[in-house]
Amino acid sequence: VVLLPVLSGCLANQAFPATVARLSRFTPAAATLLVAAIVGCTLAASAGAARASGLALLGAVAALHGAGFTLGYFIARALGLPGKICRTMSIEVGMQNSTLGAVLAALHFADPLTAAPCAVSACTHSIMGSVLAAVWRRTTVAEEEEGEAAALAAAAAAGQKQ
Repeated sequence: VVLLPVLSGCLANQAFPATVARLSRFTPAAATLLVAAIVGCTLAASAGAARASGLALLGAVAALHGAGFTLGYFIARALGLPGKICRTMSIEVGMQNSTLGAVLAALHFADPLTAAPCAVSACTHSIMGSVLAAVWRRTTVAEEEEGEAAALAAAAAAGQKQ
């Protein structure tokens, strides 16, 4: 589920780099649709259980991913890594592969209810990660613009002194 697609992509990139470059514009959308289909099928098979456990399941999943986003960021920050790396670590830790869990649960357990938490988790971390990425995108752009303006002002001030 994970290794085969990664290896296939690496081999395709080695053998057909120009084709892969052209197709890479479409792969994020295709991956999103595939994950949505997996999660949708999983939730459809266990919708009753997901509704029955409702807020308890959603709260546990949100707490899990919230802790991942938070710890990923602050541990990277504590290690002295740059802001961009800290944000990347937060997203990577917070958005663990719930889809893989849903597929493995559906393949290896007869009860469709075992995959329900994974499907809810995939939806939750996708929403939380997307919101966090959007917030950081806006704040990062603003920080970069402020930094550029300060650098230009400093350069102009240095030019006036000479």
